[in-house]
Amino acid sequence: MDNDPLVLPNRLKDTYDFEYVIDMQDRIYGRSTALDLSRISFIEPYSMLSLLLIGRNYLRKSGNKLRLTGIPINIHQYLHRMDFFKSGVFEVPERLNEKLLLKRSSFSKRVLEIIEIPNKERESVRVISGIIGLFRKRAEHILKYWFSERITDYFVTLISEICQNIYEHSLDSGYLAMQTYSVGKENIVRLSISDSGIGIVKSFENSGIKYDSPGHLIELAVTTPISSKREFGYGLCQVNAIVEKLKGSIFLRSGNASVSTLYQKKAAGTPFLFQKNDLKPFDGTQISISLTG
Repeated sequence: MDNDPLVLPNRLKDTYDFEYVIDMQDRIYGRSTALDLSRISFIEPYSMLSLLLIGRNYLRKSGNKLRLTGIPINIHQYLHRMDFFKSGVFEVPERLNEKLLLKRSSFSKRVLEIIEIPNKERESVRVISGIIGLFRKRAEHILKYWFSERITDYFVTLISEICQNIYEHSLDSGYLAMQTYSVGKENIVRLSISDSGIGIVKSFENSGIKYDSPGHLIELAVTTPISSKREFGYGLCQVNAIVEKLKGSIFLRSGNASVSTLYQKKAAGTPFLFQKNDLKPFDGTQISISLTG
């Protein structure tokens, strides 16, 4: 392995940008012992969880923790505040002075910190119930620009359905995070839920469902009531229907394929839906749901 840290590009700003980091997996897992984060200027929830999965995969593959170096102070503050380091999968030799740590202030009300979703049903149900309770307490602040009881209930269903898929389908644990933030003049709320389990294609391998490509199967899972476990499955299909009502967007990646559905740019009754295949394989399923206003 190389002793010099692998410099991570400043590609943690959105779901599509993070593909550059996923393309670096072979170099991370095969040659590197450390990642240099000195170029990172911003991290959104999906990229944060995906980076966490890379660290966990590295630990599982090598038996060692991936070292993070050169973390800019503002990025270090944010990651610490979001409980990124609590997973214990990274080695962080450069500790942040306690005086610089972000306190549990009003900012706390605009986020759901990283929470691990177990892969066992009883434990997972308990954790999901706790997440929903915390979200309801903070919903008025997290959904500041969109808040209503109806929209809060929609997000409760989104959280419940997607997290339930982790213990029903992935055969691995996963992570959830949520945040409201601004980019330029746009306000964004983003819910991200990710795992590094078996992925959508493998979970459907005995279902008898016909599809043309992994991306096509993901599209079917999002747009039609199919399930690999239930006779009548409405999980991802229900998630998609709610996001359409919210006029938001979904990015769903699994294995080597992804589907993006953008309802906020809906025209003439038809959503913008993009399907991609032959991406760099990345274990599990990663979902990002966003509202922009």
